[in-house]
Amino acid sequence: MDSANIETLTRSIEALERKCRRQTAWILLILVVAASWGLRQTVFRTRAGDGEAGKILRVRGLSVVDEKGTERVFIGAPVREPLMLGKRFPRGGAMSGILLFDEDGTERSGYCTTDGYPNVLFTLDAIGRQHALFMAEPQGATALWIWNGANSFKLGVDEEEAGLKISAGGKTVFEAPAAAPAPKGATK
Repeated sequence: MDSANIETLTRSIEALERKCRRQTAWILLILVVAASWGLRQTVFRTRAGDGEAGKILRVRGLSVVDEKGTERVFIGAPVREPLMLGKRFPRGGAMSGILLFDEDGTERSGYCTTDGYPNVLFTLDAIGRQHALFMAEPQGATALWIWNGANSFKLGVDEEEAGLKISAGGKTVFEAPAAAPAPKGATK
């Protein structure tokens, strides 16, 4: 084969490669547009009358997983029963909110509201047990508990009083409830 034929074949191959790249780009563009349109039509469709069509994603739960497929965050209404060391345990009541999990999938924290009696809770957990709880009741009473085994700290406030209790080895070492409220009309 002479150099003229090789040069002609080389130009033809380069032209075909350019044409192939252009067609591939067009196909990818068409696929992206079609996928976007399909996603908009299915995921962002809201019920008639919501007034927010295309703006709100409505789901019962959302799970975020890491690169290994381990669930690390769950947002749900309701949330699932807690997972500790690969086993599910009863929660003791329905709750909705956000749960955080460690790299093994064990629940380590939650920010939730409870069903039935609408408390709001924030927890910090060790593996297998809770160690900190911050809770607000619907009427405004608020409490913070921190514990590890028989050692604990509790701080609570409501409209009538505030209190602090510290225990070590299961025995109260310090307790300071607020003074009784003064009778109406009396000065403090």
